[in-house]
Amino acid sequence: MDVQVPLNKLHFGHEVGDGINARVAGRLEGIDALAANIFARGLIENLVVYHMFDDEYGVSNGNRRLAALRQIYGPDGDEVINCTLRKVDEAGAFEDSLTTAVLAHQLHPVDQYEAFARMVERGKVNEEIALQYGMSEKEVRQALALGQLSPKIRDAWRRGDIKAEVARAFTLGVSHKTQDKAFAKLQKAGMLYEGNVKRELGATDREIGDLMTFVGTEAYRAAGGELVEDLFGTSHVVSKPELLKQMATEKLAKVCTDLVAEGWLWAELATDLPQNAKWSWSKSEPKVKIFEGNEEARLQEISGLIQANNDRSFEDESGEFDEDEANAPLEAEEDAIQAAVYRRSFTDRQKKKAGCIVEFDGGIVSITYGVTKPDAVSSGSKAKATSKAIDAASDAGGAAAEEPAISQSLLHRLSVQLTDGAATALSQDLELAMIVLLAGIALGHDHQVRVSVRGLGAARMNLLGGADLADNMTLLKNMDLQGRVALLTTIAAATLDFQNFTLDMQDRHTSAVAVCDALDQKSLNAALRGVFDAKDYFSGVSKGLALAAIGEALGPDIERQQAKGKRPEIAAFAIENVAATGWLPKQLRAKGYDGPGTDGYRRPGAGDVDQATAHDTASPKTKRAAKSAARKPAKKAAAKKAAKKAAKR
Repeated sequence: MDVQVPLNKLHFGHEVGDGINARVAGRLEGIDALAANIFARGLIENLVVYHMFDDEYGVSNGNRRLAALRQIYGPDGDEVINCTLRKVDEAGAFEDSLTTAVLAHQLHPVDQYEAFARMVERGKVNEEIALQYGMSEKEVRQALALGQLSPKIRDAWRRGDIKAEVARAFTLGVSHKTQDKAFAKLQKAGMLYEGNVKRELGATDREIGDLMTFVGTEAYRAAGGELVEDLFGTSHVVSKPELLKQMATEKLAKVCTDLVAEGWLWAELATDLPQNAKWSWSKSEPKVKIFEGNEEARLQEISGLIQANNDRSFEDESGEFDEDEANAPLEAEEDAIQAAVYRRSFTDRQKKKAGCIVEFDGGIVSITYGVTKPDAVSSGSKAKATSKAIDAASDAGGAAAEEPAISQSLLHRLSVQLTDGAATALSQDLELAMIVLLAGIALGHDHQVRVSVRGLGAARMNLLGGADLADNMTLLKNMDLQGRVALLTTIAAATLDFQNFTLDMQDRHTSAVAVCDALDQKSLNAALRGVFDAKDYFSGVSKGLALAAIGEALGPDIERQQAKGKRPEIAAFAIENVAATGWLPKQLRAKGYDGPGTDGYRRPGAGDVDQATAHDTASPKTKRAAKSAARKPAKKAAAKKAAKKAAKR
């Protein structure tokens, strides 16, 4: 029967006799949120109580609500609380508590998320929902994103056709139409897995997550970038990836500026220095560590806590204690203190003689201190003078004695493009994919074909979305042969990792060369042309290299015409005209490359002996590019001059 009992006459079930509250773990979890909810909505369900003696009652169901009520009114409050009295003994009260705890059935996640979405439609703001239901604001945003998924996807989730992680991936779709289109395509192919959904919706760049964490979503949006945020990870979809990369570079440059202001002789980005400079250049070390405050004592304390966790893990026979999880925040704090101590321990004299190498690695800024440049590269003024001389010679119409090499950062990006192109071609060749996998497995280890799927495609793994091996085996059993074959070729392609290797290197005895030579050359060259980023390349090379590419692709006359322009104008011209001819830089020229720059290639242009013959033998794509080049000179003056010459002829 229903009774009203003053709050100060109600006692927690676990404090009554032998205890009539079956819940032991989590008794006080989320009490703040529960109190906020009761304060906002009132007590919507009676406490179930057991009569102890006189006017004192023990709570068998509702102990967490009792804790929330005490938080609202105080432990000695005399507010009257609605209760339901069960006339049972202590053993019966305990069973009541157990029954309600065990049989309580939570909402299906979809129902909960849809309910939150309805609350927003009725005027609730995120902060109110977070407070009322004991969630962080990000958790509310996640819930709302899932509640606003396409009805088709929500229904599939309810039925159990897709897993929760697959549903979460669909939140990257900007509209129901986009989500449904991706859903239909992947469902038809039997590939409704988390990684496939993300790729289909545009989350393809492996660096975006780290860069966005570094730059910040608000800063990126303020700079004009649009973002579909991955609320459950870092697979964001961005409208302007180049803007994000530029912002990251500028932020890293600011780190360099701050280091120089701090007293270091120089500070530069690792991508602007010779490869392996971080490891091969000499480095000085602080002579004495300089601690501040309680840093030294805290380091000793952290060391003891980590050791205690390790000992606990060793003694834990149940295996439930996770020492890595427990030690992670301690190790992060330890690293931060040690880095601060190391940085301040360099003397002013050491700083004046050495510098720092700054790099962005795995989402964090890494700084190598106390680096001394070799004599050959230590003089910045000498390097600048050489650069100016090269540009001056080029601007004067001459050729530099020696063409400067492209930057290490651009070489690395080209090596990634080579990997992606080879992976694309390999994914279309089942027989070779099997050969590469088996050869790699038989070898045991290879740093360019990582058969344990540690290659550049590793981020695309977990293609099936299973929780463990048994789960994935079940999924594969339900997949037809065609689906398994497609998966096999995808995995083979993902094992490739040609980073820091390009096809112009003299060492021809590498795994990368073996794979590239074995691939169908027509497919490989088509794939390489597809991945080649002309804008990135021509924006990053010298004027001389850009002109050389124009000469190879469009002829010496057009090269001479463009030589009168400045580097940005030449780069813009090359971006628009050269790539369309099928030209590739030497770093991406496989053995079957037949584009501009190869023996026997016939290009259109004023310098050809027989213009008509050249035009007939050139491909339609090359012809269009040559005509476009003739119509779009870098300078009006050059165009007029060319027109006058043509009129005289």
